[in-house]
Amino acid sequence: MLFGWSMGAAIALQLAARPRHEGLIAALVLDSPVLDWTEVIKTNCTRSGLPAAAGYLAVPWLTIEPLARLVGLPGRIPLRSFDWTARAADLSTPTLILHGAQDDSVSIQLSQALRDARPELVELDTFDADHTLAWNTGPGRWHAETTEWLSARVGGAMSTCDRT
Repeated sequence: MLFGWSMGAAIALQLAARPRHEGLIAALVLDSPVLDWTEVIKTNCTRSGLPAAAGYLAVPWLTIEPLARLVGLPGRIPLRSFDWTARAADLSTPTLILHGAQDDSVSIQLSQALRDARPELVELDTFDADHTLAWNTGPGRWHAETTEWLSARVGGAMSTCDRT
């Protein structure tokens, strides 16, 4: 089982999608997952008070090789390969997403889009919370829903989770 918050959730998705991990990961639990870096960059530029165009202008500096090198990156960042709303068909691991409806950093709409694209594989539980604060707004509910979901998918491994 892999668990990740925000960027950690994006990393968990990348690991689960690697062929060498096929069959090794029984479940993913993602809290406020970054599912599309391009959208998150755009959203957070606007959220920071920058003009909306700043987000659109930032993306080429990350994705085009000469521009990426100019800003000190060793190479371009393939942001499209991190877009799980577009790559929904590549997801093969049962996934629980916990996401705050008030998240102004990573839009809940991205989680809803992934759930809608893969309803047989992805479950979404929403909380009245901002980014990565679902547990803080309802720790009992968060723990109960996560434990119940995991118990149904990984069974005996949950005894370890219950002790922590």
